[in-house]
Amino acid sequence: MYKSRRFRLLVCIVATLVALLSPGALPAFSQESNRASVSQKRSGQLGTRHNRAPEPRDSSAEDSKGDTSTAPIVGHELREIALLEEQCLGEVNRLRKAHGLASLDFDEELLEVARAYSRRMAEEKFFSHADPEGRSVRERVNEAGISWRMVGENLAYSNGYINPVAASLRGWMESPPHKRNLLEADFQQTAIGVWISSNGTVYFTEIFMKR
Repeated sequence: MYKSRRFRLLVCIVATLVALLSPGALPAFSQESNRASVSQKRSGQLGTRHNRAPEPRDSSAEDSKGDTSTAPIVGHELREIALLEEQCLGEVNRLRKAHGLASLDFDEELLEVARAYSRRMAEEKFFSHADPEGRSVRERVNEAGISWRMVGENLAYSNGYINPVAASLRGWMESPPHKRNLLEADFQQTAIGVWISSNGTVYFTEIFMKR
């Protein structure tokens, strides 16, 4: 009788252990918690990028007379392009104010010229103040029918940076010719045109002008 009870007790203990060790008995929250942890690690890795200033680019400033070629816009990129342009203009004017200079006025006509040129560089894969036909910023502004007394241009491109605007501005400020255009007291109007290439490279064209 005593041995029979002990045998039944042993069977119950074994059955309980088997039930507890079966996959269905594991707490659900432990699996969910592990998935959340892996997800957070992956997000952190994807969000980390090296941020450095691009090499200084050449710049030019001209004096003489001088409209706008219109470039079609890719719909899904327009919002991002316009945001980058707005941010870059804000940073340029912030720098000018910090140096005791007046802010530059945004010029809609110049925007069309600047954006069209950034788009052309992105799509035709060149980077230069002179286009493949050898025309400079003054010819591009003249062709747009815009009258001017003084004009200048800064170019930059950025790929893989967390903040392409900050990277480009830093590069301009570290390059004396670009810095001169940014901080030229005689310039009154400006526009920054942006385009994003198929590989994600962001092109910036800023045109400075005095009418």
